[in-house]
Amino acid sequence: MSNKLFYLMTYLPTLPALGDKLPEADPLARIRDESDENLLLLADLLELEDKIKQTGMQYYVLENKNFKPELSERLPENFIEKFFSYKESSEAEWLENIYFAWFALFIELSKPIKSSLLAEWAYWEYSLRLALKNERLRAEGSGKSANQDEKLLPGMSSIIDHSTAIESWKSISEPMEAEKFLDQYRIDFLRDLGTQYSFAIEELIAYMLELRIHNRYARLSLDEGHKILEEVTAL
Repeated sequence: MSNKLFYLMTYLPTLPALGDKLPEADPLARIRDESDENLLLLADLLELEDKIKQTGMQYYVLENKNFKPELSERLPENFIEKFFSYKESSEAEWLENIYFAWFALFIELSKPIKSSLLAEWAYWEYSLRLALKNERLRAEGSGKSANQDEKLLPGMSSIIDHSTAIESWKSISEPMEAEKFLDQYRIDFLRDLGTQYSFAIEELIAYMLELRIHNRYARLSLDEGHKILEEVTAL
């Protein structure tokens, strides 16, 4: 990590236990203030997940055909074009394609940012979402596996096995607790991986990836609990 970014880490608040209140200051805004182009793009990519969910809700569920999301100018033109293909695609097709492209952008960014952790996270998280989608299809009795003929991300040799975590997740009957189990699983992965790269850019990237999870809990209301199962199994 450069001296500038290491200095930044000393100012960022320690992330709380999952579900506890975040500090008043917005850590992501503090990171953006540093104007590092790679970190700005990474922040844009992390915030893009909410744009994807918002677009799916507005266009497909609420049938708001006039909805037009605003995307960062830092995103590649071919990705922006793919994002706006929702107007000509089914919901399932668009979500599958746009999430695959989203993860591929993290892989691409991992090279100039010199972060193997970012690529490893993308492979790991993509595999977890496939496993959750596969379990949903099995529960629906469709007989179709999400991993059948599934595309691998660039540089990905195989789908990562999450079967043990999926079995534990399935045993939890309360949706919010099941979701919290998965997110703690995600946080544990990031913290285990991040400790290998102390005093490197990886430390800051692991922080940003974990912050994304805490921010989601900060926005989550109890009234939204019934949406959890759909959200975690949507790829």
